[in-house]
Amino acid sequence: MSTHAPQSQASLLKNVLIITPLSLIGRAGTLLIYVVLANWFGDPAEMDFIYYYWGIAVFLIELLSAASAYSVLVPMLADARAKGETEAQRCVQSIFSQYIIFMPGLCCLLVFLSWVVSQLFLPSAGLPLSTTIGIVCGFLCFAIIAAARWMLKAILDTYQAFHLPVIVQGLRAILVICVIYLCKPFLTWFSIPLALIIGELFQLLLLFRRCCTVLNLSPLHLRLSWQTTSYTTQFLRQCLLMMGAAISDGLNPVVDRGMASTLGASSVSKLDYALRLCAIPETLTGVTLPVLLSHWSKISSPDSQPEKRLRTGRESEFPPTGTQLQRSVGQSVVVLLILMVPFLMCLYLFRADIVTLLYGHGELSEVGQAHIASLLGIYLLGMLPRLISRLLIRAHLARRAHRTVVAATLIRLILNPFLNWVFMQYWGLEGIAWSTALLSYPILVYIAFMFWRRR
Repeated sequence: MSTHAPQSQASLLKNVLIITPLSLIGRAGTLLIYVVLANWFGDPAEMDFIYYYWGIAVFLIELLSAASAYSVLVPMLADARAKGETEAQRCVQSIFSQYIIFMPGLCCLLVFLSWVVSQLFLPSAGLPLSTTIGIVCGFLCFAIIAAARWMLKAILDTYQAFHLPVIVQGLRAILVICVIYLCKPFLTWFSIPLALIIGELFQLLLLFRRCCTVLNLSPLHLRLSWQTTSYTTQFLRQCLLMMGAAISDGLNPVVDRGMASTLGASSVSKLDYALRLCAIPETLTGVTLPVLLSHWSKISSPDSQPEKRLRTGRESEFPPTGTQLQRSVGQSVVVLLILMVPFLMCLYLFRADIVTLLYGHGELSEVGQAHIASLLGIYLLGMLPRLISRLLIRAHLARRAHRTVVAATLIRLILNPFLNWVFMQYWGLEGIAWSTALLSYPILVYIAFMFWRRR
């Protein structure tokens, strides 16, 4: 009887049970930042400007790291580790050195293009020129630092060293709130990007030191290099595909904010406040996604099965990787449904009370709170298929099926602006939320079909 599968499942369950509560503390801290901003600043036109460029920064982080380089590096490094630690060191040295060469310049170019485009429909909201430039440059620095931090997180997640990233994320939220509190009387709006920069620098320094220890490398080994290797070629090729997916997926909230800005002041802020609350179920499930991606990448590695068979001498004990992966993914989907259906129902029923509890103690009006609750209810109607899709996307990434992920995001990118425009004619700002909610269903059907049809 095989002992490998139960041991693998036990290891996965152990990591999930340990990392989930720690990650939830960090994600709760992120939500607390938005709650603080809502109560301290409200939803004036200046906050629309802040949230717009914050959204641009998040888009760039997803484009350059979180949805691209991270998703490519974890399976690639898992393959390299299966060949030996020396090969893993070579993989990291090759990729990391070239990544930190190209990423800052590309980020600056994209922020400049975003600023030029934004002038057509979102001016500086009456802010002084120096404040406008400071806010834009602040979010640019935030995006560059956060993108590099995601690469370090990919290394630690591959080695299943999950603890430090989630712990420092929780500490970062406290640091950000304290900086905003201290700097708000003197720097007003600029205190927000400054606090975010300090929070990311705090995480970057701690994760970099831990990565050097895990890889048994000194910081000098991660020097800049223009030399191309097989790892950099493969990494760049797969990153281009995933960047296409990140552009398609990341442009949707940017498009939503841009179209919402045509509906008057505070529209972008209300959309963002509703999305922050709607992100609660995504947070509860999202904390397990790095663990699942690391686990599924390991069992999907083409070099892992022969090594296991050579070590034990019993080939029949190890089922094909495709069967193993499908079984693990199926079990994960069932667990997701059992846990999240009751939670989503409660969140929907008590959405107005939750909005009042979190946002009703400061500058936000009762009318604004009611509007946010309405938007939240619509978003929640499409949340369950979105959660399942996020789970299945990690399974596709573990299989290196990047084209399926790109295709799914392109479908959303093409249909979302059209549905936004149609629904806005009838329901205004709520029409944008309806577009997002309804599109989640056909996207799930496509992603699930493409995963389970492969044997």
